Amino acid sequence: MAVLAIVKVRQDFRVTIPKEVRELLELKQGDEAVFFTMEGWKERVCFRKSGH
Repeated sequence: MAVLAIVKVRQDFRVTIPKEVRELLELKQGDEAVFFTMEGWKERVCFRKSGH
């Protein structure tokens, strides 16, 4: 597993993904990024890209 980015959740709960990471994941306008945790993965967040 590689850490692609570390982000801070701001007061208004917006998360900015660095440009390099967006390009690596091929994120485009309209794509959905889902961040979630899994049982047994304490303090870890998983990422799933789902296209429309």
